Amino acid sequence: MVYIADINDFNALFFKEAFCLLPEKKREEVLKITHETARKETVLAWALLRFALGEKGITVLPRLTFSERGKPRFENEKLFFNLSHSKGRVCAAISAAGEIGVDVQKKSAFSKNMKKRVFTEDECLLGEKQADDCAFFTRLWAIKESYLKNTGTGIAFDIRSLDFSKQCLFDSFEKDGLYYSVCADKEFAFSVCAKEKGEQVFRAVPCEALVEYCKTAVCAAKGEV
Repeated sequence: MVYIADINDFNALFFKEAFCLLPEKKREEVLKITHETARKETVLAWALLRFALGEKGITVLPRLTFSERGKPRFENEKLFFNLSHSKGRVCAAISAAGEIGVDVQKKSAFSKNMKKRVFTEDECLLGEKQADDCAFFTRLWAIKESYLKNTGTGIAFDIRSLDFSKQCLFDSFEKDGLYYSVCADKEFAFSVCAKEKGEQVFRAVPCEALVEYCKTAVCAAKGEV
C-alpha cells in the first residue's frame, strides 16, 4: 500500500502536532533542515507512515535501525517501509513481503546532458518518440529511484546500468526479480519497487483523516485518551 498526501492541504498547527510523532533521531534531523518546504515534507511523510501503521493496529512506532547507508528499518517487525517527497507531494509505502522502495517526482524537463548522465541510449531513443517527453523522463526517473531506494544503493552506483526501456511504459512489471508499480498524474509520477508480486495500491489520504489521526495519536502519547 502506498499512501499519498499533498503538503499544501495542511496548516502550521498540524505540522507541530505531526512533528511530535517523529522518532527522536528524525526530529533532530528535521530541525537541521533549513528549507521550509523540505522540512514540512519530511514531517508529513513520517506522519503518513504513522497513519499507515495505525491502520494495521500499530499505535506505537516500532524501534528503528539503520543500514550502513542510512536506510531506516523496523528492528523487530516483519514489516518494511519507505518514504519519499517531492515539491509538495509526499508518500509512504509499507510491505510485509520484504524491502520496498518508493519515489515521487514532480514533472520537470531534463536537459540533454542530464539525460546522458542517467538514462541509457535505448531509454533516450524511446523518450524521443513520446508526445510528452517531460512526463516520460520524470516517470522513468521515479522508477530508477525506487530501485535505488529499495536496495539502499549508494550514490556511487551507475544509474545508467539500469535499463527500463522495455518495461517503463507499463504500469506494473517485473525486472530482475523485483516488481514495480507506477502511477502518474498531470504533475507527479510515483513508482514502487518491491519483492512481492502484484500491483501496489496507491491511496490518497484526505487532509481531515490525517489531521484527526495525528491529534488522536499525540493525545494518546500524552495519556489524554
